[in-house]
Amino acid sequence: MNKISRFLLIAVVLLLIVISAVFLSKTQTIDQATPEANSGSQQTNEQPLVETTSEDTANEPAQPEQEAATVANYNPAIWKVEHNGVTSYLFGSIHMGDQSMYPLPEKVQKAFQASEVVAVEINMNNLNQLEIAQTIQTMAVTPGKPLKDHISEETAIKYDEYCQRTHSPCAMFNNFEPWFVAATLEALSMQQQGYQEQLGIDKYFLSEAKDSKEIVELESFDSQLAILDGMPLELQELMLLGTVTREEGGTERLMQAWKTGDVETFLAEEQLSAKDQGVSEEDYEAFMDLFLYQRNQGMADGITELLKQGKSVFAVVGAAHYGGDKSVNYYLKQKGFKVTRM
Repeated sequence: MNKISRFLLIAVVLLLIVISAVFLSKTQTIDQATPEANSGSQQTNEQPLVETTSEDTANEPAQPEQEAATVANYNPAIWKVEHNGVTSYLFGSIHMGDQSMYPLPEKVQKAFQASEVVAVEINMNNLNQLEIAQTIQTMAVTPGKPLKDHISEETAIKYDEYCQRTHSPCAMFNNFEPWFVAATLEALSMQQQGYQEQLGIDKYFLSEAKDSKEIVELESFDSQLAILDGMPLELQELMLLGTVTREEGGTERLMQAWKTGDVETFLAEEQLSAKDQGVSEEDYEAFMDLFLYQRNQGMADGITELLKQGKSVFAVVGAAHYGGDKSVNYYLKQKGFKVTRM
């Protein structure tokens, strides 16, 4: 199960940041809306792993230290897309980052500067934090059915062990559904390891583009939330179990794969690991179709619309969307665009 959780981590990282970051910044709001969330847990006296932020802090633009030294082999993947004499670019994002990612390589900065439109999954700077917290409250809670009613006894035991071992603030999760608990625990874990949403790649480029470039969303917050909330309970439980039993080092491997431009190999290894651990081809494909393939096609359609308008686009979305079969790159090539890795 530990190896299965490694490929689940990829999909969680793709979707969790906005959702869980908003929750962490609005913990008091949600707690006040559901006072019973603080009862009936062994963790009521534990302190959170990280200090929650205020709404103002959550909306601050990323401020990486540009003087930070780059990693020696820091060469993330970037592609150029050529159409009717106009060059656009595809760059994979990691939604949470640290100072070691800055400054970005020169080829990435030049590609951004040469583009007139920045295409992102979601323009996080435009999100209303309070409204999102209220939406999460509605979608991620099943009234009268606490978390442990959604999961097996085995998973509940592993969950309790994880909460005690990590001193995670699990009391606040008593009435949430498994997908949300898994996502937020992953975010907390990444924050504990020093990664910050404010230093994520897409957040950085949104800040840089704010006053100088057109910003286009390829998805919406509601559509991403619906993907998670619409998952079958079996998959939600698998995601939670993967989170609380995951081997150490998975996040670091993902970060290193991004820095070396080798996310595609990382994805392939995760697929093999999943199959080795008994995940059927059918289940794996259903999972990938939900989290990646359908979204990749939609993103490619959005980028295509911009390209046909003659615009130079810098598309920065989660790195896994550019790797493997049925990637954004694949669908753009199928539409007749020339896509070349730089």
